[in-house]
Amino acid sequence: MISNDDLILEMQIIGSLIIDKSAIDLLPRIKEDDFLDATNRKMIKAMHDLTNTKQDIDLFTLQKRTNISVSTIANMTNIIASTANIESNIKLLKDKSNRRKLMTKANKIMKMAQDTTVDMDTIKNNAMREIEELEDTIDDEVVTLGQAMFETLELLQKRYENRGDTSFYIGIPKFDEATAGLHEEELTTIGARPGVGKTILGMQIAQNIAKKKRKVMYTSLEMSVTQLCERIISSSAKVNLSKLRTGDIESGEEWSNVYNTANENSIDNFLLDKTSRTIQHIRTKLRKHKPDIVIIDYLQLLRSSEKHYSREQEVATITRELKLMTLEFKIPIVILSQLNRNAEGNRPTMADLRESGAIEQDSDNIIFLHEPNEKDIENLIKNNIYHHTFFDLLEEHNQKLSQLIIEKQRNGPVGTIDVIKAPSMMRFIEIDKKL
Repeated sequence: MISNDDLILEMQIIGSLIIDKSAIDLLPRIKEDDFLDATNRKMIKAMHDLTNTKQDIDLFTLQKRTNISVSTIANMTNIIASTANIESNIKLLKDKSNRRKLMTKANKIMKMAQDTTVDMDTIKNNAMREIEELEDTIDDEVVTLGQAMFETLELLQKRYENRGDTSFYIGIPKFDEATAGLHEEELTTIGARPGVGKTILGMQIAQNIAKKKRKVMYTSLEMSVTQLCERIISSSAKVNLSKLRTGDIESGEEWSNVYNTANENSIDNFLLDKTSRTIQHIRTKLRKHKPDIVIIDYLQLLRSSEKHYSREQEVATITRELKLMTLEFKIPIVILSQLNRNAEGNRPTMADLRESGAIEQDSDNIIFLHEPNEKDIENLIKNNIYHHTFFDLLEEHNQKLSQLIIEKQRNGPVGTIDVIKAPSMMRFIEIDKKL
């Protein structure tokens, strides 16, 4: 039931829009569902239709469009003493409308909370989404190209002032030169077959960025916190991981390196997330901890709380949500991904990304980790790119030649960067020169 005050307010706004031609610029601020009275909703819809087709708004065009009598429409203009208050009236109308919408959403949230079949993380995320939709409605205004240009110039100025910022560089110089590091609002996928080094690279990226004072959240779906810490110590202290796993640390120098590394890496801006199993869990932790970057190890172990007919649909939902999260939280997100068996031993392509073509579509950047096979190595030696003694040396130190393949970069070049995989030290080392 609409009150008399609300009815008069709605009629005053419509009457002002009819009388004052300059007031029509305010029409985009209001929508049909802001009005309670059915006749008034019909009038507002007609006004939007007329402006969209570049027709004048007056008594006769409105009567023709709505079949509402001219006397009823004229009555709306007769109650207007002045159109000077239209902006404040619209503000009051929007306030009332948003309060009604908030009450509707509150009731919806209450019903969700009463459903014991839905887990709490899903309920909390859906509740936050309901509130965000209301905020989007409140702030839903069209901006001019001039406003957009001004905001873009502000962003360019900010980038200029921070042009020396390398905090999102991954620490492999040729890669960082080609990509300018990782970027806010971008989703990066790193794909590789099992055992090629996805986690090594993921942890290396996380450590390098954390050392630059950025808050990193590393979500590991297959390793314990202790295992991840062992990898960090092995990488930073340059102590063989197998020694840490077996406890075979005899020299005082190695123990000193272990302790010093543990102390140096005891920082609050590196968050280890070992409990997230769904995209909703990750979203909840993003809201709570507000990291500057998220690295997820790895995509195929992540689940959606929504029901899907196939795993491909589920992965598509997950990657789309991750891309939207980069935009919502304005951070880079890196996901590690397995490749299909077809990629074993062969140079990978985007078709090898496992379980969904949506990964290719939603990712801004796609990086492959690849270990050249014996035939590839023979060709490298034959073409004098590397000498055979280089590979003998790698084998002696239990190291391998690997390649970082930038297969897709939405805002930059693609290409291949050779690196050395040093699994005993849990890191990739860039090759400074051809050997």
